Amino acid sequence: MRIALATNVLKIPPTYFAINHATVLADRHEFEMFALAAYVSDPNLVVPIQDCALLSRSTPRLKNASAAISSRLQSDAIARFDPDVVHLHFGTWSSGPISGAARADAPLITTLHGYDVMALTAAPTNLVGRWHRRNVRKSHQASAKVLAVSRYLADHAVTSGMRSDRLEVHYQGIDTDFFTPSPGTPPAHEQEAPTVLFVGVLATRKGPRDLIAASRALIGQHDHRLVLMGSGPLESELRRETESDHHITITGSVSRERIRDAMRDAAMLVLPTQEHRGWREAAGLVLLEAQACGTPVIAYDSGGVREMLEPERTGLLVAEKDAEGLQSAVKSLLVADSNTHASLSREARQFVTQHRSLRASADELEAHYSDVT
Repeated sequence: MRIALATNVLKIPPTYFAINHATVLADRHEFEMFALAAYVSDPNLVVPIQDCALLSRSTPRLKNASAAISSRLQSDAIARFDPDVVHLHFGTWSSGPISGAARADAPLITTLHGYDVMALTAAPTNLVGRWHRRNVRKSHQASAKVLAVSRYLADHAVTSGMRSDRLEVHYQGIDTDFFTPSPGTPPAHEQEAPTVLFVGVLATRKGPRDLIAASRALIGQHDHRLVLMGSGPLESELRRETESDHHITITGSVSRERIRDAMRDAAMLVLPTQEHRGWREAAGLVLLEAQACGTPVIAYDSGGVREMLEPERTGLLVAEKDAEGLQSAVKSLLVADSNTHASLSREARQFVTQHRSLRASADELEAHYSDVT
């Protein structure tokens, strides 16, 4: 099959999930990604990517303003590709893929990732909000199938007015051949100062402040390092606030390989993701990546997070926004004995390889492609 992938803004790294399945299935099918705007710095990608932006890379603000025109270019490029299936990631900015699929007489599949469903439920306060809501509704109406990345998101989508008969859960899965435990290294929790790791956008919705507060409360009693990997709107502010916290490191954006190495070396990965302005985490792939590396996880029980681990077996769930509970959970893993850590590590890896692997997820997606054709 010839499969046209489509999305709005594609940034690689970090958004590999938009092309991961195509990378696995590239030996069986022909894929090409068509993005309204593409910012790609990884030279090792298997899937060809077309940047359909109207204007040059040096004028991003003008490019965003011209996205509606770029949608026409995206439609043209998809139609020229003559796909058997068009697979849209995110229901927002859907007009180009919808038009391209119709012109190619190809069925459309849309994967919902969270922000698109939120656009349906949030009261639009401006033209962009109304535009997103209209586009998500159109993508739902035009799609032969709609896939949601978690049961939580699927239920939320139905509550928001989407039809349940064309909506299915499709867990994204992660590459368990890339995210693996590090062989031959001493257990992370037995290091002189075990690492507590955060990976994600430094934004209120991801809860980095809660983790920093928990770390500060524990540092006098339980030696550890807190490493926050990622960038975002809070980065400059958090750097200033933690200048005197010598056990805290903020790395900014880093490569996929460096994230994997940090996960391998960490005693735990903590994701205090939480409700913020109506948004909740739809899934949380970073939790799967850490567990695939044999690293236990701690997270707030928010959105679809519960579906990304097995509580008490592969990690710990804490009530959403329970800062004291988060501190207690981090402490419990810092003081846990070797047998407890070994069990959590083994079960974490097993959970992901058996239930959330990219290979299995790709096979499921291939079946969806076959169904609609």
